[in-house]
Amino acid sequence: MRKIWMVAAATTTVFMLSAQDGSVETQGIGVIIDAHALVDVVNDEIVFDFSNDDPMEAGDAFVLGANKFGVTHLNYSLMMSNAGVADGSISVRLSNMNEGMSLSLLADGSQPMSLPSNQYGTIGNVVPNFDASQGAIPVKLTSTDQVLIENIGTSYTGNGAGNGYELTYLVSLEDYAQLDADNGAQDMGTVTYTIAE
Repeated sequence: MRKIWMVAAATTTVFMLSAQDGSVETQGIGVIIDAHALVDVVNDEIVFDFSNDDPMEAGDAFVLGANKFGVTHLNYSLMMSNAGVADGSISVRLSNMNEGMSLSLLADGSQPMSLPSNQYGTIGNVVPNFDASQGAIPVKLTSTDQVLIENIGTSYTGNGAGNGYELTYLVSLEDYAQLDADNGAQDMGTVTYTIAE
């Protein structure tokens, strides 16, 4: 019985020595953040209404009026998963545009580029050929993805109209022979924006 008591006393002493506080203590801290990539256009739909642009005289052409322009804003939120390398991008493509017409695009990144990086992160820049602030001409959209914004790091633009990148669309006539009337309905094309790192 005395041997058991001595072993129990020794074991208790070892546990007490290892559990004692010292002059320095450390504690592990874990942080979990999920990677995310979200892109949004403020207006889900832009309608180019040319119903008031019919010719008034026989022999005159149908000419697109002031409604050939459309303006909206592009917002995004991106949390990088590759150690913060600023290699994110947003690309754009067009499908099912009205026959005989084309759609072109310019983007102005002045507003998001003015945001403080310590609060909003590494905002991407508009590629030169789409950059309205650099005097670029509108770029015709196609069914092939074209890079619109590049060098995006972990960042966000703010949400809603007036935030993010201002997008300006321009509708042009491409082939008069391909045009047809919709009689009050509307043909629907789709512009697709894809964010990726």
